[in-house]
Amino acid sequence: MTNYITNEGLIELRKELTQIKDVVMPEAISSINNALAEGDIKENSALDSAKLERDKLLARELEISIILNDFKIIEEHTGKPSKTVQIGGEIKVQYLFDNSIFNLKIVGSSESDAVDGKISNESPLAVAILGKKEGDKSEFKIKDRVIEIKIIEIIL
Repeated sequence: MTNYITNEGLIELRKELTQIKDVVMPEAISSINNALAEGDIKENSALDSAKLERDKLLARELEISIILNDFKIIEEHTGKPSKTVQIGGEIKVQYLFDNSIFNLKIVGSSESDAVDGKISNESPLAVAILGKKEGDKSEFKIKDRVIEIKIIEIIL
């Protein structure tokens, strides 16, 4: 599956991977070695904690490597807004159940951050509005609830 990512996100992932490999993982391995030197392996919470941290780092390293092995850069939009909602685009949507309005940016899943208004292109909301035009209405389902939305403006 292709992972969509912005240039900025790609730079951040590469930095994170380098940080894990060059700094954080060696520290985790050192912590394991220090805990092993303490002696009793059966009841060594420092060892258990260090191994857990190492395993988390290995999982994150694998996750980043998978993304970097199959990605597509999301082109930054400049100038005139697109006529339809696209990955990488910024939009203003209205939730019709309470008339609240939000600005959103559709990004790849590795960059999504709801607090920052960045939603994954794989999210139900993004899937519902990709390819739509200003003024279009759409709906998406979360659990047993259907949410209706309207695209107010395509900003970029």
